[in-house]
Amino acid sequence: MPIWLIELFGDRDLDAAFLCIALMTAPVWIAMIFFPNVRYVRQLAQPWVVVPLYSVVLVVLLWKSYEAGLLPQWTPGVNYDSAKSLARHPVAFLVLFCNLQIMNVFVGVMMYQKAARSGFRAPIELTLCWFLGALSLIPFGLRLILRRQAGV
Repeated sequence: MPIWLIELFGDRDLDAAFLCIALMTAPVWIAMIFFPNVRYVRQLAQPWVVVPLYSVVLVVLLWKSYEAGLLPQWTPGVNYDSAKSLARHPVAFLVLFCNLQIMNVFVGVMMYQKAARSGFRAPIELTLCWFLGALSLIPFGLRLILRRQAGV
């Protein structure tokens, strides 16, 4: 199906799907940042709990897009132009964005677990991870290094 047709008739649905994907991980982030010592947060903020939960959203998105015939046509060849045209497709963009959200929450959960095992909270690093992803590993790694040198 042509991109312009998807965008013309599915504009509201695409906006709603984007907003849903953007906010789906917010409860996990808010819990890890503001309530890190709550027992339920410690039990549920595990990579084998959170990642499969959000992966279901990705599978549903892919399945519904496949059923509706909205998935982009695969272009032969692997180069920058074909990747760029794939990412410009609205459904492919939503799939890629959902993958990004899942990877960011995975990195955040791992940081949360490491901070909890090391005996400190990492609200700044987790907030950075929520919005910047893997770049938050730099201040988190520096914090771990400084804590080890301080003997804590």
